[in-house]
Amino acid sequence: MSYQQYPPPQGLPYPGPAPKLPDRRPRDPLAVALGNASLLGLGYFLIRRWLFGALGLVGTAVLVVLLCTQRKTGYEFALIGWGVLQVVHGWFLAQRHPVRAADLTKRLVALGVTVLVFAGVAFERYDVHRIDKEAVAARQAGDCGGVRAAKAKYGVGHRIGDAPRTVRVETDTTACDKVDAAAAVLRSAGPEADTDRLQVAFGMLTAVAERPEQEPITRTALNDFLHGLPLKDACQTVTITEWLRGRPKAGNLLDEAKQVIPRIEPDALLGCGNAKLAKSDWTGARSTYVQLVQRYPHAKQSDGARAGIKKADYEILQAQIQAELARVRELVSSGQYCSTPAKYSPAPKLRSGLNRAVFAGKTDYTSKLPSQWKGTTADNAAMVICAGEDTQGAAVRTCPYRPFVGGGTGIHYVTFHKISVPVQVYELRTGRLIQKTSVQISGAVCPATISYTTFNGVGAPDPDQYVRASTSNIQEAFRPLVVR
Repeated sequence: MSYQQYPPPQGLPYPGPAPKLPDRRPRDPLAVALGNASLLGLGYFLIRRWLFGALGLVGTAVLVVLLCTQRKTGYEFALIGWGVLQVVHGWFLAQRHPVRAADLTKRLVALGVTVLVFAGVAFERYDVHRIDKEAVAARQAGDCGGVRAAKAKYGVGHRIGDAPRTVRVETDTTACDKVDAAAAVLRSAGPEADTDRLQVAFGMLTAVAERPEQEPITRTALNDFLHGLPLKDACQTVTITEWLRGRPKAGNLLDEAKQVIPRIEPDALLGCGNAKLAKSDWTGARSTYVQLVQRYPHAKQSDGARAGIKKADYEILQAQIQAELARVRELVSSGQYCSTPAKYSPAPKLRSGLNRAVFAGKTDYTSKLPSQWKGTTADNAAMVICAGEDTQGAAVRTCPYRPFVGGGTGIHYVTFHKISVPVQVYELRTGRLIQKTSVQISGAVCPATISYTTFNGVGAPDPDQYVRASTSNIQEAFRPLVVR
């Protein structure tokens, strides 16, 4: 039998395809809720609500990324809220359909996935706490290596399980980095006693020590530095102890660094003083010895310091004497002693009787004095006598002279004067001016003849002339200066 398709009656609309009816299949709300509790949108997928399932996955992924990067507690609560929202929404979404009898298979699948998710998170959270305890124990032991080893164990799963707690060990690691940097500066500053770098290093440690929980690792770095003292160079050790002594209190464990000073400073001061003494730094050695005696008067090292002070005092005195001697010699030889007198401490004191002198200035007359009167600045000279330019002194006698035949006419009168020599007498041991006078040298007067120059038969003798002084006259004039 065959059939022929007839067109629809004219004037009637074409009905088209049958309309799609809504899905009214029965749903199990508990299975949906359990599936959504996994935060994976599983409940939506079980009832073929693909869009909601995808949105659930995307929302969870975004919150997990934010939690792992920001690691703030707020994102953990956001994840919990997001899960609760999906559970409630899935439950009511399933209630809009006919409720069927329990679908045991779907419930078991949803429950299994959710349990796996929560078990994984719980395990990671437990592991975070375990690793954190290791980090805390390492930090309290001052073991930065242990802190870093604990941090290296953290992975993405740990950040998902308990992201905020993973931040704490990173704070410890950052503190360890700062402490290690400060320790490196201390190691470089110690052998050279570079106090500028010590200041920098202690400043870095102070910044870490401000947090009480970071004191153990700070103490480790400080102890490593202090255990390296004293240094091989005693004077560098003294430099460090002086810096520690003068460092203001900071109110933290770094103040304990001063406790090392009494243990190492006495030996360091004695060793430094000896080293300076060996290098002929007498003043520096004495200053170091004095510090030791003043700070530790009853220490056994102070006995050596007192002996060192005596040695340094002697050497300082000898150096001063040599400098004084060189200065006096230079001034005498250059003729500047009388304008710039200087002392020579070992020179003998002035006494009754003969006092030897160093004669400076004009030597026309002093060169004729006996050698017994003359001393040197190195042995027994007690004075320096400076002689100036001679001038005419007191008039002694006036005598008439008649020219020779053919030498003119008339009588010429000539007055003979003593030789006046200005002198300045200095006490050599003090450089003090003790006498300023003129020596009057006597001599013979009115010789039988005197000579003078004529020009074209015209001329006359000098009317004022010196006496004729002999060596004995010169010595007699200078005697009161050296014999007292």
